[in-house]
Amino acid sequence: MGRARSAGNAIMQCHSSGVARLRGETNVPRKTPDMALELYHPKRKADTRAEAMLPAVGGFPPSDRQLFVAGYGELCRIDLSGRRVLEICGGFGKLAGLLAETFPAAEVIGLDLYQASGPEIDARLKRLSGLSYVAGDAFDLSRFADGSIDLVWGQAALHHLAHDTEKLSREVLRVLRPGGRLVFIFEPLGHNWLVAAIRAVRMARHEVGDESNLYFSQFERMRDCGFSRCEVQVFNFLGYPLKALSDHCRFISTAVQRLDRWLLRHCPRLLRYGANCNVIFTQ
Repeated sequence: MGRARSAGNAIMQCHSSGVARLRGETNVPRKTPDMALELYHPKRKADTRAEAMLPAVGGFPPSDRQLFVAGYGELCRIDLSGRRVLEICGGFGKLAGLLAETFPAAEVIGLDLYQASGPEIDARLKRLSGLSYVAGDAFDLSRFADGSIDLVWGQAALHHLAHDTEKLSREVLRVLRPGGRLVFIFEPLGHNWLVAAIRAVRMARHEVGDESNLYFSQFERMRDCGFSRCEVQVFNFLGYPLKALSDHCRFISTAVQRLDRWLLRHCPRLLRYGANCNVIFTQ
């Protein structure tokens, strides 16, 4: 079931009936099969290990810093020393490399359709004995035995795999050890009208390729494939429409992020309309 979140995190239970209700740390109802998702805006906290991995963010705007710190914090939630972890759709594998630096005794595998290579990759592999990169498809993890992986994750990956999330879920569930987790960091939510509008324009211009907005119903179906729990960390209610302005002015950025935090914690129905999220599935 996982440990309970702190009282500062408002958690909305969304039911398949469409009804949502707020719960806090006290009087927590037992989970029943119709309780699909746990939505919340995570409490901001210092996490030196997660912050050390921020170079993997690359060109993402500073207003998304809290999202990435929360997501990387999920990767570091437990000590991964001696464990086997897998990044899917890892690209050049920078995040996998940073996680291998954080947990030198872990076995960290970066998987992408094309195996990461080049001088920077070679230097990283030489320096980190627990790190490896392989070519492969996230929908076909047959190279990995059943129950052989403790953690699977992807960054900005799920919206490229949205055409068959159930197949993906079943394959990940097969390779996960009992209690293992699947974490997706920095994903777009189509319930936000601006995200949906921008995606529609980009689709009309044939600019999106295999990208797709994500919806809570997809997370619900993924959970129903066999995960015991699905948490959705929601961000950027006001932060997304004001991103272009706030990222050029630190004062505005700080003010918008504070207002977003207040709104998403005190008005839980707004969680549905955040623009971005991290998603955590527990086996």
